[in-house]
Amino acid sequence: MIKEKVPNRQTLNAWSNKIDKAQSLGLRTSLMALVMVKCLSLFSLIIGFYCFSHIAHDWVVNQTPATASDVTGLAVSLGLSWLLQGAFNALSSSARMQVLNKLEQHLQHVFIERQHALIRLHSVYYWQTLWLQHLQAFADWALEYRVQQLIAVVVPLFALAVIFYVNPVIGIGLLLTLPVVPLFMIIVGKGAAALHRKHFIALERLGSLFTDRLAALPMLTSYQAHQKQTALLKDASENLNARTMKVVSVAFLSNSVLDFFATLAVALTAVFIGFSLLGELSLGPEITLQQGLWILLTVPLLLSEMKKLGQVYHQKAQAEAAKTELAPLFSCFTQNLDDSAVNAVNTATTHYHLSEPSVLLTANNLKVYDINAGQTHSQSSHATTAVDEPSVLLHAESLEVSKGDKILISGRSGSGKTLLLEALGGQRPSTHTFSEPVIWITQHPVITPGTVRENLCLNDSYTDDALMKALEAVELDAWLSLLPLGLDTVMTDYPLLSGGEAQRLSLARALLRKDNIWLLDEPTAHLPDAQHTRLAQLIERLGKDKTLIWASHKALPANWFNRFWTVSRSTPEQDAISNSKSKSEAGLKSKLGALQDEHLQGCSSVTATSSKANANQKECGLDEK
Repeated sequence: MIKEKVPNRQTLNAWSNKIDKAQSLGLRTSLMALVMVKCLSLFSLIIGFYCFSHIAHDWVVNQTPATASDVTGLAVSLGLSWLLQGAFNALSSSARMQVLNKLEQHLQHVFIERQHALIRLHSVYYWQTLWLQHLQAFADWALEYRVQQLIAVVVPLFALAVIFYVNPVIGIGLLLTLPVVPLFMIIVGKGAAALHRKHFIALERLGSLFTDRLAALPMLTSYQAHQKQTALLKDASENLNARTMKVVSVAFLSNSVLDFFATLAVALTAVFIGFSLLGELSLGPEITLQQGLWILLTVPLLLSEMKKLGQVYHQKAQAEAAKTELAPLFSCFTQNLDDSAVNAVNTATTHYHLSEPSVLLTANNLKVYDINAGQTHSQSSHATTAVDEPSVLLHAESLEVSKGDKILISGRSGSGKTLLLEALGGQRPSTHTFSEPVIWITQHPVITPGTVRENLCLNDSYTDDALMKALEAVELDAWLSLLPLGLDTVMTDYPLLSGGEAQRLSLARALLRKDNIWLLDEPTAHLPDAQHTRLAQLIERLGKDKTLIWASHKALPANWFNRFWTVSRSTPEQDAISNSKSKSEAGLKSKLGALQDEHLQGCSSVTATSSKANANQKECGLDEK
């Protein structure tokens, strides 16, 4: 057994740079521009403090009115600082919206490309939270926290250099005090990141539990399970409250310590300057009123920038939690953008036979990877090892799909039938996939709350005649005639469709599209035997001119299919899929191994034979014509 190598975790900055380069977010340019504008605004304010301290010195010490140059300098500095601060706010808002829009566009593309695979990983509430909170958390960290982090370094160093020049004693005191602030933020931040991750998990659990129980209210009523489920919701809510209070307590502790050290630094500086002006202390160079007032105005400004960094430090913890959830999605997507190794191997080992249009796919050494894999295997197809590759969920030595093929995929629950369909349909990272669009028909057809027309068109445009022909083909014309407004009837205003009727509606959608490859993921799994029989016959009749790849637990007539694939989980030492090219070639096996499915462990080897297909035919009892 080869021990799998665990790749080093990327830091948040490294991952951000990778995403910035891959998605062209412009984070580096925006970061430098924001830091420059903000620093110029603060420098203008510091110059304004210098002019004000000169004016105060002339009034109090010299007993003379302020000079025109000091008044002009003060007005120009404050005005320029105000304008630059406004420009900083506008630039920050614009940059953040631009980054969010690009992230949402890319993530939307990932959802569209891999929706069938992703929806099985987490609840709907999880994906809503990821979209609404995690993208925002990353943008806030990238364009607010990192900007403030650089400002909290550049501005204090510049001001400390000037303060050292005026009075080294005050400079040394501030130099000893200021590092305590970022040191404490680092200590607190280590625990805050873990607390934010736990808080998100608790929030996602409560939201998923609530939405799931809300959808199952009729069932809860039937089994009188309200009290038990209410107790579960209460426990999840209390768990979320406890984790929320832990996060709040850490934030409160951080702000309290920051305020303490900031107040202490300003107080010590004020006491030292006061006693020096009174002649009670004579450490270092003599301090004038102008120098002391300027220092007293500047030091709180420096500490305020440090405190702002402390106030937004939680954004780093939130971004760390967001990175954990977003990295798998964006890593898969950036590989596709950057001509990843998957594509390289795909072109090297997949032959689409342009001279033979009947052959849709020839896949040698097909591998299906974990959708959360951060890296693919080596660029060289000749030197690929288990150390270079991510987790391989499914493997096949040879598969072939020709135009018009009818392929039956069988196997135990959890063996990997859906994984194989997702890979062929481009929903999962894999070495091979179809080069043309496919139609998906799953166990649970999606019915939107719109009209019947909208459910059939799905943002496409079709004539009423085309819609009626599709509904007649799937035997839903009688159902449509009962609707008060026909195609314009809102689905939520009418009793819910039965399972068989919903699948027929999804078949009507497939007929409206002209794609020739249908991937059927157990479309009759949850239907009674009678409905299964009728719907299976309907799919077989409507798919005569299509290429069907049909995964099914239930028995189907063998003479409907010319290829049989059997999937089973196995250890690396066992064979896991046999691909019978035709009923006469049932003994010719191509191995397809499922390597450690993420949900199940343990394995058994299955070999597909023509006798097994005939047995299924007898069990099914369908009328063969």
